[in-house]
Parts: sequence; structure tokens; C-alpha cells
Amino acid sequence: MRINWFSNSPAAATGYGNQTKTFVPRLAKLLDGGISITAFYGVQSGVLNIDGVKVYPSFKHPYGQDVIGAHAVWDGADALISLLDIWVVQPENIGLPWFPWFPIDHEPIPANVLASARKATKPITMSKFGKRMAEMAGLNAFYVPHGVDTNVFKPVDRTEAREHLGWSKDKFVVGMVAANKGNPSRKAFCEQIAAFAALHAKHTDTMMYLHTDDGTRGGEVVNLVKFVNRMGLKIGEDVIFCDPYHYGLGFPDEYMRDAYNAMDVLTNVSLGEGFGIPIVEAQACGTPVIVGDWTSMSELCFAGWKVSKDEAIPIYHDFFDAFQWQAQTSAIYERMEEAYKARGDETLRNKARHGALPYDADDVTRQYWKPVLKEIEQIVKEKKEISFEDAVRA
Repeated sequence: MRINWFSNSPAAATGYGNQTKTFVPRLAKLLDGGISITAFYGVQSGVLNIDGVKVYPSFKHPYGQDVIGAHAVWDGADALISLLDIWVVQPENIGLPWFPWFPIDHEPIPANVLASARKATKPITMSKFGKRMAEMAGLNAFYVPHGVDTNVFKPVDRTEAREHLGWSKDKFVVGMVAANKGNPSRKAFCEQIAAFAALHAKHTDTMMYLHTDDGTRGGEVVNLVKFVNRMGLKIGEDVIFCDPYHYGLGFPDEYMRDAYNAMDVLTNVSLGEGFGIPIVEAQACGTPVIVGDWTSMSELCFAGWKVSKDEAIPIYHDFFDAFQWQAQTSAIYERMEEAYKARGDETLRNKARHGALPYDADDVTRQYWKPVLKEIEQIVKEKKEISFEDAVRA
């Protein structure tokens, strides 16, 4: 069986690119090399070869829907696994058995997400929450969680990690790793920065690290520099951003490992998560987390603190006809205070690492992807072949 993987380029500094880089080489081993990638984002022209895997480019459609079927069939694929928001997919353009690995970050499952998932051969949810939402809507789906390489994301000497980054060895560091995309932001930057401002007003030996676009170069983003200044925090002292040039290129895993290890706590109290890769990466490095007790975040807090729905405001999104939750700034601040009191707690850090280990990418591949691929192969056998011409016309 041959698979075409439709997602971001493995070189893309995105969550989808992260999981493409993580799992395609592992699936290639299971499939004896029978996999290729269509990169609707990250490759604009020409066919690349990355470690023996062909990577096909996007054409004109922003989500690659003009080539989603053609590349797969041209490559000789028997089935297509997509990793992106499912509601942007045009299933009629695929022409092959389609198995979307997709996020559900609202409650209940959004109507447009459900409509697309019902057109799939069999969808794949990436969180237990997502599978539960799918089943409540009568949708039969696989479950395969996202994964991290726990041989890379692991505890290292925290003093050395801070020295590598140029951070103070004495400050309590609150970290945030999230994409600054959309305004208002799904990642709730303002609420979490405001919570840190309250923490810093009481404890001046604190610092916040924001691993994201600072929002000063335009686009549909939040100008975080302006907001940090509005909160009375000093950039470069109270709050530091990652280097913007290297953020665009994508930081190496070793840098991210040091950053997670150097944090005392990761805050990720977003409005909703389809999975939440930084939550697991941080805990794999032994760093506890602060999350919202909704969507996938609930199941990924192995060591740390949750903000309950009672401490949040339900936000209705009419485009999705579903809800997310916006945490009260005061609730996030209270969790930061608890994290401050628990600084240096090795029991907590060991608990974080232990909880993250089941999400190791090799274990996820063996426990989840291997049986799912076997079932996909059985389904494919029951499907007839389609010609390249039919795929192009689809």
C-alpha cells in the first residue's frame, strides 16, 4: 500500500509541519517507503526529495485543493491521509480513499467539521476529546494522538539551558509557545500576559518568555509589543521574545528543548486546542503546565494546574456553530501563583515527564498508527483504482 500525506512541509515551522516531520519517516518504515507528501504549505514549486520521500508542491489554491487528488494519484498512492483543518478540504477533488487526521477544538463538534468528516472514508481524531465529540455526533473515527520525540524533548540541566539562552538563572520564568495568528487570538495571549503582569507586580523576580511572532510586522495578528507595553512590562527585561528572524526559519529542536527546560511553567490557556503539541513537549522536558480544562487540554495536563470552565466565559463562534472558552485573567494569575510557590519541585517535574512518555512518537507509531494503517490497507483493497485523468477531472 502506498500513502500520500497531505499537509504542511516537514520543514515548515508549524504544528502540522512538526507532526509531518515527526511521523512521515516513521510511517515510511512501516510502509517500506510507500509514502509521499503533498505540501500545500511550505513548497511552492518543484518536487523535493527529503530523506527518500517525495514532497510535491502546492499550486494556486491556498489549501492545495487544486492538486490534492492529482499529486496523490500521479504518485501512485492508494489512499490519502490529510493533516489540516478538515473544513477547508474539498473531498470531491480527492478521488481516493481519504483518511483525515483532523483537530476538533470546539464543543460540540462544529457543523462544518462534521459535514466534511462524514465525507471521509474514515476520519482520524487526534485527541480523546475529539473522538468523544465525533462519537456523540454519530461519527465512527480512529484515534491517533499527536506525538513528540521524547529522546529529544527530555530533561537537561536547567542552569546550562538558561546559560545557552542567555536567561537569568535566578528568575521564575513563565513561558508561552504559541502561534500569533488571528485577531482576536485563539491562543489568548492578552489574558495570559495580563495574568503574568499581575504576578510580576507581586514578584519582581519573574520573567515571561514569548515564543511567537511579536506582531509588529503586520498581518492578521495581535501586536503583542504594544500590549506588553500597555501592561507596564519592560520588553527585554520583564518579557522577552524569541528572535524574529529565526522564528520565521524555525528553531531547531535542541533550542526548543533548552527553552522548555529553562521555563518554570508553560502557560497554554487557549480558547481551545485540537491537540496542543507544546503542552506535551514542555512536560516531556519536565516542565509543568497551566491549561484550560476544556477541549484536548484536559487530557494533556499530567503535572500542573487547570483553569475550570466555571472560571471562563463561553465564546460562541457562529462560523462553527460551537463554543470555546476564554479564561478569566484572575484565574490564570492564581495558577501562576501556585506555580510560583511550587518552583523547583522535582516531584512535579518528574510527574510531568512520566505523563508525557506515552505520547512518544515511536510508541504512538506502534500502538496507534500501525493498526490504523492495517485497517486502512484492508479498506483500500475494497476500493477500485482510479486513473490520473479521473483524479484531475474530479
